[in-house]
Amino acid sequence: MFSYFFNNSSEEIQYLGTPYTQDYLKAITFILQTQPYIEKALLLSNNGFHAFLIISEQNTYVIRSGFSSGYFGEGTKGLASALQLLLKHHIEIEEVNISSKLMKKLNKALLSSTDVENISNSRYVRPIQIYEYIYAIYENLDYQKNNNHYYSNELPYHLIDSRIFDLALKFKEDPNSAIMSAFTRLEDIVRKRSGLNHLHSTELFKIALSEKDSPLTWNSISIGETQAKGRLFVNIYQAFRNARAHKEADLPYSKLTREFLLVNELFLLESEAIERKEITK
Repeated sequence: MFSYFFNNSSEEIQYLGTPYTQDYLKAITFILQTQPYIEKALLLSNNGFHAFLIISEQNTYVIRSGFSSGYFGEGTKGLASALQLLLKHHIEIEEVNISSKLMKKLNKALLSSTDVENISNSRYVRPIQIYEYIYAIYENLDYQKNNNHYYSNELPYHLIDSRIFDLALKFKEDPNSAIMSAFTRLEDIVRKRSGLNHLHSTELFKIALSEKDSPLTWNSISIGETQAKGRLFVNIYQAFRNARAHKEADLPYSKLTREFLLVNELFLLESEAIERKEITK
């Protein structure tokens, strides 16, 4: 999706966004999720039209003028949302007035490095108007929880256990099937490692991982900690997998994502478990 946002005019400046305000907002969340440190976030304003210059530790981004102020519409709502997303990430925002000529260059992806430097060194707008743009649309703090849908729905692939990575790739297509397959695969792995071939479901996890003499454990100082980790398998299986066995799950995509990540955490914990006989050697 984000290949649609990029239009690199040079190695120094990356232009993000399409002519639609919603895509500009998704581009901003892309920056927030991928850049470890934002050095500067500037709101560039000209006669009620607004763009963004965002400088990170690694890149310089320009979000074209898909935002507006002074009237109620998609552009003004988008501006309020963009500002609150940046503030939510504790990023300080300053506003700079730029000329119509410079705004046109920006929208045509023609800014030079000198233009960026001049903008960065410009005098900030005073008094500060940032919060006025937000409160012109949102009368309370509800805006802080109404814009999460602009973040990407992608799973954090770098955190996914390799044994269910194939299921993660299929998750968007059929999340329920991916989750059930992950639960089944985990049960098979624990059964094989523990040698408890006659046990199934929560009883398997209880005996294999959460008893004092369970065949699988963790190399931890505290017995309570190891048993608590084992009970995670039992509790998550009871709370999620068993419910799926009795009725078809019809859940929002966000909840399905959280459930898949819960199963993934069990896979990661299982990979850290050792056989108890290794401790007694």
